[in-house]
Amino acid sequence: MPLWYTSTVEEHLAVRNKAGIFDVSHMGRVTLDGPDATKLVELLIPTSASSQAPGKSFYTLLLNQKGGIIDDLIVMRTEEGYVLVINAANKTKDLSHIQTNSEGYDVNIHDITDSTTMIAVQGPEATQALQPLTSIELSQIKRYTHVSAMVGASRATITRTGYTGEDGFEIILLDTGLQDVSVAMAVWTDLSTRARPSGLGARDSLRVEAGLPLYGSDIDDATNPFEAELSWVVTKGKTGYIGSDSLASFSSTPLSRARRGIVLEDKIPRHGFNVTGDRNEVIGTVTSGSFSPILKKGIALAYVEPAHAKIGQLVDVMVRDSAARGAITKPPFYDEKLFGWKRLKQQK
Repeated sequence: MPLWYTSTVEEHLAVRNKAGIFDVSHMGRVTLDGPDATKLVELLIPTSASSQAPGKSFYTLLLNQKGGIIDDLIVMRTEEGYVLVINAANKTKDLSHIQTNSEGYDVNIHDITDSTTMIAVQGPEATQALQPLTSIELSQIKRYTHVSAMVGASRATITRTGYTGEDGFEIILLDTGLQDVSVAMAVWTDLSTRARPSGLGARDSLRVEAGLPLYGSDIDDATNPFEAELSWVVTKGKTGYIGSDSLASFSSTPLSRARRGIVLEDKIPRHGFNVTGDRNEVIGTVTSGSFSPILKKGIALAYVEPAHAKIGQLVDVMVRDSAARGAITKPPFYDEKLFGWKRLKQQK
């Protein structure tokens, strides 16, 4: 996937207003099946897996023993077991973690990344863009569920998930991978007649605008789910998973920092810029920064001290030694009545 095909702003606005497509084949795809698949998944994640019905997709985390985030991922429960969609840069690390902890479990682990292709179709017109390629009635697929279907000439898994804040689908084409891309190219070419091909630039600006964390920038092995505003993935009452003891202690301890959004009056923030308070003291750090084509302003995701994390509080972001005024906000940065998947929900 290139940085852009035309321009980041054009592709960003196409996804927000109509539909865009992304080649996300770089994302890792791993299957787990066998008699102990559910037991292993329950050990690996803080979200209850056994309570998820086949056909359910859900966002969750892999944690280390200290409660730090090894990766964030999408898990799909199938009739046979599970499909895990993991971050590309973490695939080797994640696989090692899964395999190490699978000892003693009767489970089969397969990396299907190279033998499959993954395409995301995102935006309010995603259904119209994808529907001509499949006989499945896409409007019947609920958010965070998945189905098996033909897409073009390939068997596929279609899940109603995404990384843009918009409605849309992520498609795993099962019969076309690195050895033969012809079927995948045919699907991509067909989709591109109804949705704009979009690159890494738009994918990043869209996810920042939606307030979605990026592994390695906003979350990492030293970040726990509570300070990252991701504690909602932790199933209440669940114990015995990797990191559970540490999370129990975090839940009863005051936070040392909190993840928030910042909207700047002018200038564009970037990763690593300091956030300062009224006395010019450093109170936080920007972890992701971008220009918002919707707001036409600079926006940031940042960790700030809890005393400065109140919504509406004014702060400064040091942009190349110059203080840029901004306000603490709760993402997403756009009006959810006008943009994002909730817009469609409200219109029904």
